[in-house]
Amino acid sequence: MSRIANRIAADINSPAAIPRRNGEPVFREPWESRVFGMAIALCERGLYDWDEFRERLIGEISSADARGDVSTYYERFLAALEHLMLDKGICLREEIDRYATAQLPEEDLL
Repeated sequence: MSRIANRIAADINSPAAIPRRNGEPVFREPWESRVFGMAIALCERGLYDWDEFRERLIGEISSADARGDVSTYYERFLAALEHLMLDKGICLREEIDRYATAQLPEEDLL
């Protein structure tokens, strides 16, 4: 298990703790596991530190709660990741928008 995966596994009580069932991560939709994997991969490539992302996620969760937003954990996770990638210059808004609206192959939609 990677260093980042170990840290995520150990984080069970913070506001940024991932949803779990029987100790295992829970993903309701395929895109949730993809964005989770992407966040870990980008961190492992050295593009940002996990604590930096974790703080962004906590901020996104707090802001959404304060607004009364009913978004899901992974919608907030994705928003935090997008903001971090934009702020660090990892990608451009146009790239995020292009991939967000791209058609996935039918087997990915199942």
